Amino acid sequence: MDNRIQAITTDTLTPLVQQLLDNPTIAINQWQYEPVYGGFGGAIGGTALYRFKGNTTDHHTWSLILKVLMERPNETVSSPYYWKREYEVYRSGMLDTLPDIGLTPPKTVGFEDFGDICWVWMEDIIDTKQNWTMRDYQNAARHIGRFNGAYMTGQHLPDYEWLSHDWHCAITPALTDTFEQLDMLLEHPLAQHALPIEEKESILSIWQNIDIYRDALADLPKTLCHIDAFRRNLLHRDNDIVLIDWALVGHASIGEDLVPMVSLSLYLDGNSLDYANQVDKAVFEGYVTGLREMGWTGDAQLARIGYTCAMTLRGLAGVKQDLNLVINEGNHAQLRQTHKTDNLEAIADFFADVRRFRLLQMAQEARQLLGR
Repeated sequence: MDNRIQAITTDTLTPLVQQLLDNPTIAINQWQYEPVYGGFGGAIGGTALYRFKGNTTDHHTWSLILKVLMERPNETVSSPYYWKREYEVYRSGMLDTLPDIGLTPPKTVGFEDFGDICWVWMEDIIDTKQNWTMRDYQNAARHIGRFNGAYMTGQHLPDYEWLSHDWHCAITPALTDTFEQLDMLLEHPLAQHALPIEEKESILSIWQNIDIYRDALADLPKTLCHIDAFRRNLLHRDNDIVLIDWALVGHASIGEDLVPMVSLSLYLDGNSLDYANQVDKAVFEGYVTGLREMGWTGDAQLARIGYTCAMTLRGLAGVKQDLNLVINEGNHAQLRQTHKTDNLEAIADFFADVRRFRLLQMAQEARQLLGR
């Protein structure tokens, strides 16, 4: 891969910059590139980002992102993390038919398929809003509600083979080993902070009754979901919101698209249970407003069931993720950097706080909504 990156020339970049700037006669004066380090949630691997930037001969600046997608072993097109999905999404033109709801994908200007590696060239977007208020969360969720609502009220639902299906259900088979080995994993002192012993039986009960949540999702209205729409993938630009990172997109149930916006915001901000409940309220209200604006007249409780059941499944996946992070010493340097503290016990305690909301609280609410 490094050799391919180093082989990029001005001749390679010129047509890409011409498309970016909508000027077929423009010429590049100088340029440089640098790696871009991914944000939260880069645990899946197989992705690299580079920023290319420079000037044109008529003194315009430009900046492009090269996203490199690398094949991972044993993945099929139906895998929840299929390595090539994002390349196929952009190349297919599927996103060109998104409804006009103030939510847009990034502009793509070039593609390369090397067999086991794919490249996507796209515009480099400067996010104009670094800190979100509750109103910002509500507005972003309203846009997601409009996006989901469009596909439940007449917008054609695409059916490419590489789209994901029921993503939150699809990730659960890979969790079996973690829950079968939970007693052994909890012998580690940091694991006992991340998943306190007194909560183990409650969490195991959720796992053992996982079909309650999967079956409920299967019965809900389906739509097109991004599945990774959280703050770092929702970039504000003027009056528009650009939604990036379409690697998980596919068919899922109403409400599922809210899960990352709420759950991942907690990891990003490191805030309290009270804050989590505030985000939850703002996001759900915004989402239902967006559904209604697109003409969906169904029972809002269906969206709440979809959200809480999918959040429960995501919370179960979080058990595996968090225990791996605290038990594997190779992750500790990154944990300290991400959470801006050397206190690993405090980080593990924080993981437990997040779990109380996005797994224990959400599972309890889902069961109440389902009458279970």
